[in-house]
Amino acid sequence: MVTAVGSSTATAGASGGADNSSAIAALQKQLVTARKALSEAAKDTSDAGKQKTDLLSQQVQAIQAQIAQLQAAAAQKAALAQSSQSSGAGAAASPATATATAQGRSPYATVGSVIDTQA
Repeated sequence: MVTAVGSSTATAGASGGADNSSAIAALQKQLVTARKALSEAAKDTSDAGKQKTDLLSQQVQAIQAQIAQLQAAAAQKAALAQSSQSSGAGAAASPATATATAQGRSPYATVGSVIDTQA
């Protein structure tokens, strides 16, 4: 039996940070189920079995990608919370600043700004 990746689980995890752990747990359960179905489908050597195996392997990869995205979001949120607590500012950074910082760019450099690196 091929089951679709639950879109309601993914949207629930993306909507709130508190739901990340429950969304990850639900996706991990789906991953276990998909892997069991994949191992069963791998035993079938017919053309239909090979197609089912391909579809299930794609589903496993999609579930793994969703889990990785949720874990990365949770880690980023935790790092942002820790940095805002350690700075003493108490105010959370804007999403644009958090994205720039996460990608290794300075939040102060903008398009058209000149930074003197020869000083």
